[in-house]
Amino acid sequence: MDSRSDLIDAIKMHQLYLNQKPGGRRMQMRSANLSRIKMSKISLQDAILPGANFIQATAHKVCFDFCDLFGANFVEADLERSSFQRADLRGANMARAKLRYANLSGIDLRAGIMVIVEGSQERPVSKAADMTSTDLEGAMMWGANLTGARMSGASLSKTDLSDANMFAVNLEGADLTGCNLNGAKLRNANLKGAKLAECNLVGADLSGANLRNVDMTNVDLSQSNTSNSIGGGTSSAPLVDDIRDLVNGHSEWLLSDGKNGAPMIAVGRDLTGLDFSGLDLSGACFDKCILRGALFVDTILAMCSMRDADMKKVRMNGAVMDGVRMANSDCSEAIFQGVKFGGIDQRDKKGVKTGTMWRADLTNTNFEQADLRNSVFDEAQMKGANLTKANVAGVAFGDTDLSDVELEGANVGLVLNGNIPGRR
Repeated sequence: MDSRSDLIDAIKMHQLYLNQKPGGRRMQMRSANLSRIKMSKISLQDAILPGANFIQATAHKVCFDFCDLFGANFVEADLERSSFQRADLRGANMARAKLRYANLSGIDLRAGIMVIVEGSQERPVSKAADMTSTDLEGAMMWGANLTGARMSGASLSKTDLSDANMFAVNLEGADLTGCNLNGAKLRNANLKGAKLAECNLVGADLSGANLRNVDMTNVDLSQSNTSNSIGGGTSSAPLVDDIRDLVNGHSEWLLSDGKNGAPMIAVGRDLTGLDFSGLDLSGACFDKCILRGALFVDTILAMCSMRDADMKKVRMNGAVMDGVRMANSDCSEAIFQGVKFGGIDQRDKKGVKTGTMWRADLTNTNFEQADLRNSVFDEAQMKGANLTKANVAGVAFGDTDLSDVELEGANVGLVLNGNIPGRR
């Protein structure tokens, strides 16, 4: 384990690295112990610190922009006026932290997903990000992805959450007085007992949200979507009852680490046009399903099985598809903007990495005329995949093997990176 002096030296070398000075080195440490450390007005931008321990740390006006802080622990840390722009905070614990006037624009605070191996069995474990009772007064959080985060009792007065993804966020009892929630996606959020007085909600999506006992003094909902919300209007349910039961059982299975509930198995079902947006469906099975026109916007589909599925015109904007199984599926004319087809580290039941990576399997998948703009393929298996006339502008293929991929008519000249066969 690194000593405190080693950590201080690493921080100093990182400053040199950022300033392109001799002796500089990017800070890269796993599970670093920075608890109770005191620092201010320095930059840790671009540092790689997954699992770092910042419990009760004091970090005023510190720059954490673009940092890898996957699973980091900031419990009771004082982070006033610090900046976390576009930082990876998936699965982070920021309960009871002070983040007043911090800049959290574009952060990723979704659940952290890992693979646990027990004997010959592998299962996904979802760890929700925790901001319970966190003080975020006056913070900048526009465009943040907070899907599924725990934020009950949080103080968010006068916070800018415009265009934030807040699907299924638990905001029970939270104070959002005077918040800017214009364009925010609060579908299926729990706002029971929250304070929304003086909030701006133009273009906000509150469909399916729990709005019981919510203080809405001087709130105009005329330009918000409150369909199917509890206390916010009525309309038809987005999911039929038996599918909703499967989703609820799956959520319980994930939250209990497999002890309760049951994984969602919907093999062969006709789910045409259904809306699964914002849900955590890690490890669910949609093999041979008809999913034409279905919505999976910002849905977590890590290790999900969707083999031999009819997914024509499905919408997957911003979905998490690490380790997904989609062999032989028809995704023609579908939308996969901003999707990452990444890998997941396999771990044993103690959480230790086994050295094996669970990669996305897109063998023989049909992406003809699909919109894949700004997506990332992290060494996915793509033998026989068809990307004919697909929009691949801004796509990062990296080291993915494309030797057996059909790219005729695709705008490969706009690919961000990757070795395109036949392209010079």
